[in-house]
Amino acid sequence: MKRFGFDLLFEVQVPRPWSEGKERDKFHEAIEQAVFAEQMGFDTIWIVEHHFLQQFAHSSAPEVMLGALSQRTSRVRLGQGVALLPGAVNHPIRVAERAAVIDILSNGRLEMGTGRSSSPYQLEAFGTDVATTREQWEEAIKLLPRLWTEEDVTYEGEFYRWDDKITVLPRPVQRPHPPLWVASTQPDTCRLAGEKGIGLLMNALSSPESLKPQIDSYRNAIGSPIDQIGHFVNNQLALFALTFCADDFETARHFGGSAAWWYVEVIKEIYANDWRGTPLDKVPASYRAHVEARRAGSSGAGNFSAPLPAPDRIQEGIDQWIESGAFLIGDVERVLANVRRYVEIGGDRLVSVMQMGDLSHEAIMRSIELFGTRIIPAIQSEGRIETRS
Repeated sequence: MKRFGFDLLFEVQVPRPWSEGKERDKFHEAIEQAVFAEQMGFDTIWIVEHHFLQQFAHSSAPEVMLGALSQRTSRVRLGQGVALLPGAVNHPIRVAERAAVIDILSNGRLEMGTGRSSSPYQLEAFGTDVATTREQWEEAIKLLPRLWTEEDVTYEGEFYRWDDKITVLPRPVQRPHPPLWVASTQPDTCRLAGEKGIGLLMNALSSPESLKPQIDSYRNAIGSPIDQIGHFVNNQLALFALTFCADDFETARHFGGSAAWWYVEVIKEIYANDWRGTPLDKVPASYRAHVEARRAGSSGAGNFSAPLPAPDRIQEGIDQWIESGAFLIGDVERVLANVRRYVEIGGDRLVSVMQMGDLSHEAIMRSIELFGTRIIPAIQSEGRIETRS
């Protein structure tokens, strides 16, 4: 029976006001939370790559964080979640080199997540042609397994080319290479991930049940990948959720609910200007689902986002999102009930964001502890609930 996994993801959020040392403290607290999560039985720690997103994500160099964690942990997997693969941001040769070093330092614990960013704002300053980011990602991710496993590689593609015979050094510890993933905030990426035989990190802010069509799309495609990348199929589906568990529901609802709502509101503000004034037919096809969702009044976190309530009904909105499972927030019993829903729809692992807004370090550590002592053991003791069609 396949084990349901529990992961933790960090964006290193630093809400204003920015007092002296606050940003530094958030980084050190994230390291301590990740180390404690390993002790509490979590399976993977994911570190994001974002650029210029004030307050929301100060994690612009995930490789550095993962290198530090490789020396503070011994069992937990370390996920790059994700490396942005437009070449102006990260050339695939450099991605392959840095990933190999992380894999060596961690003794073979790297999970290699990839993506292209849902926001042109994070890419254009690097000189990226945002109209071709999907194609750049496809070419770059296909190169990674070759660069990790082959010698004297020459290459000529649409976006990358070199005549010299190169051998990327060092080599990853994992053989044949680390597992490959892609982050998705659009339905067609779910299918694409399955077709390429790679793991899917699904970023969603909606009820678990509403994700079933996208999950089925991935499962149907990955059953027989038509464009497999790499030497093996990574058939894993990881579902993202804003998560906070406390000893009683009212504490969780007040502190965790407010932090999760801050998260949603900041996303909305950050992405408000993306493609503003651009007619939909002028937006690159691979970004239109994002634009349509945002113009429809969603939170801006992708095509799966739920609409936001009016400002005078925020607490009602928080309660609705907790009830729906879009927010995994509550006491142990409430969170456990909603985690079971993520298991039942066919997910392989839950990726929790707990470091949200200005939640205190102590509150986050207690949430991690409650997962480790109550929630993770309960789910594992129940076994895997198979409901896939």
